Amino acid sequence: MVASSRASVAAVTGGAGGIGEACVARLRAQGWQVVVRARNMDLARGVAARHGAIAREIDLADTASIDAAAAWVEREVGHCSALAAVAAHLENPHMPENQDDAEWDAILRVNLTGTFRTLTAFGAGMLERGQGSIVTVGSITAFNSSPLQAYGPTKAAIINMSRNFAVAWGRRGVRVNCVCPGPTRTPAVEASYARGERNPDTMIRQTALGRLVKPEQVANAIAFLLSEDAGAITGIELPVDAGTLATQLWSLYGGVPGAAQS
Repeated sequence: MVASSRASVAAVTGGAGGIGEACVARLRAQGWQVVVRARNMDLARGVAARHGAIAREIDLADTASIDAAAAWVEREVGHCSALAAVAAHLENPHMPENQDDAEWDAILRVNLTGTFRTLTAFGAGMLERGQGSIVTVGSITAFNSSPLQAYGPTKAAIINMSRNFAVAWGRRGVRVNCVCPGPTRTPAVEASYARGERNPDTMIRQTALGRLVKPEQVANAIAFLLSEDAGAITGIELPVDAGTLATQLWSLYGGVPGAAQS
């Protein structure tokens, strides 16, 4: 065994990313024993070292890798009773006619098929024991149109998938919910700002709160839904978006009150 299984075990896929690391930190603070699952093991080991977690490789594009990752946690760490399925293939804005076919396939393989396989692999032990909680990560792009031509549809599918699992597994003791972040200042998004692919000021103007989301704020929602405090909650989509969804029609009437207009 890698470590004692006395503490409740949680796995975080995409644990080396901004939201993923924030989840690791939050779950560790709550007393979970956390396994950081990521494809980039250098980053995963760094996250694990910073937060007292365990790092192990996973590739969401490879079903065998997902199955092996779930089996390793059960065998070497302990019974996994919580899963934060954070890992995703990101995408830059573009027009539909400019979609790259290889990127389309990669995004669907990781975000959609990879998430499905992750839930079934890690959920198998939860079903055997009749207890567990899973949180998937969607996006507010699932609720409306955007220039993220492949990413948005996969996130909409994750919402539907999460509802399916919630009902299919609810009476077998496993809760499944979905957190949908809005514009979040992760390292990957910050790099996109630096490359000029997105404009943070434009995004801020579309929020009700006048600020973007921090990874820690998304992690707080995920940790809550994984916890027993949310024991009667399953099958929901929880936006964590600084009120971006709520502002949709305000642009037709001059914009959000108090926001600087360009």
